[in-house]
Amino acid sequence: MKKKLLSVVMTVALVASLFAGCGSSKTGDTQATTSDSKSETTESADKPGEGKTVGFVTFGLGGDFFQMLADEFVTVFEEAGYDAQYADGEFNPTTQIEACENFIAMGVDVLFCWSVAPESMDGIVTECQEKGIKFVAFVAPTSEYDALMVSDDAELADYACKLAAKWIDEKYADADDHSVPVVVLSCRTADTGVIQADELDKIEEFSTKAKFVKEVECQDETVDDGMKATENLFATDDSTKVILTAHSNIATGANNYLTGLSSPVQDYSDMAIFAINGDNAMAELIKTSINDECPLRGMVMTGSVNDTASEMLYVCNGILDGSLEEGHIQKAGTLFVYSDTVDEYLETGTVKSVTNADFD
Repeated sequence: MKKKLLSVVMTVALVASLFAGCGSSKTGDTQATTSDSKSETTESADKPGEGKTVGFVTFGLGGDFFQMLADEFVTVFEEAGYDAQYADGEFNPTTQIEACENFIAMGVDVLFCWSVAPESMDGIVTECQEKGIKFVAFVAPTSEYDALMVSDDAELADYACKLAAKWIDEKYADADDHSVPVVVLSCRTADTGVIQADELDKIEEFSTKAKFVKEVECQDETVDDGMKATENLFATDDSTKVILTAHSNIATGANNYLTGLSSPVQDYSDMAIFAINGDNAMAELIKTSINDECPLRGMVMTGSVNDTASEMLYVCNGILDGSLEEGHIQKAGTLFVYSDTVDEYLETGTVKSVTNADFD
């Protein structure tokens, strides 16, 4: 997900209303904010990070998700006793390298980096190895690392297909096999978009009732692109019943067109849109689809901000205490947000009641 979050993970782009801005810290021209007090000796067993420092060089801070993740990273790690700081990567490889060098000079114990250009980080990784700093590649794999946190793009798209298939096969239980028209709205400008579009095109492998009609490629993954693509689609063929897309904005655009004044569709009871990743606004739309007020039925995600920060802590603890092997790969989990789970997601920011196993 070089253009998105999400994933993971990160998944990504997600529960703004659930996370207030917490004490965050950055390197550079802003003063670092660290934990003001030490834990009592009796609490040290519950504070694995006591006396240790961890840094996180972000992809960039150009959106709510990125800032929320950075803030939650600090909160979660400081609660575990770490001195936790982050630096704004500014979506710039040079800026990221400078930020990493600052953390190395500080002598952090663990350095997380969500690389804009992972191929440019070899020197940083080597320097970390020479100085005994654990390096964790986040989302974007570098050539070497002590641990890697990553979302499987193809697998996430497969779970989107499985979620869509559940709805299709239940809604159209009496339909002929492979008779329900499905269209994929794609954007292939980034590697993730290519991988996930290829998987979504395989919907017939997941549903006995779905019929893959075609893929409509959008120039960008914006709401406007989603609206225009759906308008053009229904101008030539209004038989489509299900739209799949790897892009939350495109899904929102498709939903906006179909529920707008110029839409040729008035009854959404037999229609559905499914997407990968999204936010609370999308979840609210999914909730209204329960009463057929819109066709946006569900999304799969790589986890909430808190889920992601907690997994970062798990990996950090593991590579420091040796419970995780060198080169450990931590794959992001999947959240399924649809009619059965949307209330849980809106109330808690995550979904525990349904897991990958329920769709395998």
